[in-house]
Amino acid sequence: MEKNITKVKILGQEYKISCPPEESDQVKDAAKFFDKRLKEIRQNTKLDESKAAIIAGLNISNDYLKNLSSSKQVVQSNSGIKSLSKQIEKQLESLSKLDS
Repeated sequence: MEKNITKVKILGQEYKISCPPEESDQVKDAAKFFDKRLKEIRQNTKLDESKAAIIAGLNISNDYLKNLSSSKQVVQSNSGIKSLSKQIEKQLESLSKLDS
């Protein structure tokens, strides 16, 4: 797998990240998102960079886990709906056989 170096800036400091070429844009987007969250936290709390980074990381992780949980619920709901649909189809088939 080919690797390349993607340069990103977080709080004005440049970092070189090794990643596959096809992930370069995602890494840049992630860095921009993280930088924005860090700046928001630092403006609102006046924390130093390292503490702000920890808070930002925790906030982002929490949001991710909430979304993951929500996604699992959607998948479970979809499989429940499919099961109900199959049951309805079977009942409709039974009813149509009675009408014949």
